[in-house]
Amino acid sequence: MSNSSKDKYFLWQFSPEDEAKIRYQEYGPDDTGKPPLLFIHGYGAMLEHWNRNIPEFAGNYKIYAMDLIGFGKSQKPNVRYRLELFAAQIEAIMKLKGLDSVIIVGHSMGAASGIYFAHHMPEKVRALILANPSGLFGDTMDGMTNVFFGLIGSPVIGEVLFSAFANPVGVSQSLLPTYYNQNRVDLKLINQFSQPLRDKGALHSYLSPSKRPQDFRLDNLPKPSNYKGNAFLVWGAEDTALPPQKIIPEFQELLPQAGAFIIPKASHCIHHDDHEAFNKRLGYILKSLE
Repeated sequence: MSNSSKDKYFLWQFSPEDEAKIRYQEYGPDDTGKPPLLFIHGYGAMLEHWNRNIPEFAGNYKIYAMDLIGFGKSQKPNVRYRLELFAAQIEAIMKLKGLDSVIIVGHSMGAASGIYFAHHMPEKVRALILANPSGLFGDTMDGMTNVFFGLIGSPVIGEVLFSAFANPVGVSQSLLPTYYNQNRVDLKLINQFSQPLRDKGALHSYLSPSKRPQDFRLDNLPKPSNYKGNAFLVWGAEDTALPPQKIIPEFQELLPQAGAFIIPKASHCIHHDDHEAFNKRLGYILKSLE
């Protein structure tokens, strides 16, 4: 990502008792006449995971990207992490920057957070561009997977497993299955994902999806959702965790207006796995919104 954009922080008081320091960056000209873009990363990631995408569009759009609370360089307090909290963070940065509406470009958990926000505040969203969103899983989690997540959720075993995976080797093993082009999982990316795991409080945020999986699901939203605006699904064909043929129909029940575009040689981290194909599709979508 360009060095011209520097880290910025704001102190977010997200409850009467709790606050957290949130990192964000902004790019591009202020007066474009177009709605700004807000990039939201997925589970375990950070704003640098968009480093192959944001520079492509920063010349023509005002762009914001932030580290979700509990991830990247944002603070990691011991609180209840959930889609509702991340959606509130979207609202917070929009208020901070005086934004009436945004185009949300979200990946995985970040995309699910965008959907949750759009459902509750549809007037604030110009469009949803959703890269391999999580939150609806169909029958893709088999019995053994559910047992594994149950083990992680137990306090003692969860902490042991966190210690085992919170290092470059564990991170590498976790990232590789989310990429089709596995040469993209290089030392730079591994270190990028490893660093936040050493931060104070990382245990709380990183284990939260397995301790309270329902807090990260969209099953409780009505189908269709309250959001009736523009929505686009972009999916990696080789995503084995969230296979498009099973998951896309579920999201189209939630967002029946959403078309789906599948990129052949890409897996779950589609925007980084095959950034050229993803950027081409993102550019096409953005032009269609003008």
